Amino acid sequence: MLVNTKIAIAVRCGTCDSLNVHETTLFELFSNKVTDLDCSCGQRIAIIRANDYKSLQMDIDCCVCEDKHTFKYTLKQLLKGNIITRCIETGVEICLMVNNGDAGELIDNFKVNSDGIYGELEFLDYFNAPDIMMKSLNRIKELDNDGRIGCSCGENSIEMNIFPDRIELKCMKCKGIKLIYAENNEDYWNFVSKDKIIIRENRFECIDAINQNQDTENK
Repeated sequence: MLVNTKIAIAVRCGTCDSLNVHETTLFELFSNKVTDLDCSCGQRIAIIRANDYKSLQMDIDCCVCEDKHTFKYTLKQLLKGNIITRCIETGVEICLMVNNGDAGELIDNFKVNSDGIYGELEFLDYFNAPDIMMKSLNRIKELDNDGRIGCSCGENSIEMNIFPDRIELKCMKCKGIKLIYAENNEDYWNFVSKDKIIIRENRFECIDAINQNQDTENK
């Protein structure tokens, strides 16, 4: 049985954000001992080192967390092909190694997936505390799914607006507003302790670490 050793390596550059595809063979990678992968902008994005024809070590300048990650691939893994490598800190896909199947289609899918993730990361940069905001939004979704968000005026049509440091819930009928701050752990734990979120008719109220809102029902 003939073994196809052609390989395509797709890595995104952290400097110019372009996706670079390097075509080579496993034979060349092992023979060269050390292979530099450079972006078209001139930035080095990865180094591949061969270890006695048994494995390859790849040092990647991560475009997501901006750290350097080291990965090791055995010859068995490389021959099997289609290896997706992820950022150690975030789990985001940062490299694809393909040596069988439709390389073009796989790399196109990798590009679409990674572009979507980078768009999400740019969205998260909007918030003062992305992790706290995401957890707070998930909590609001849980309460809403259980029917535990409403207004004392009897209207259940609630508009949600998101800002860098807070979430605004606004009754579409009486225009009452409840602000939920999401800047630190104290804000989050104060909010998550609430069993229901009730907007008071025609009133403006806050839920945060400083103002313990007495009008929101506790557990």
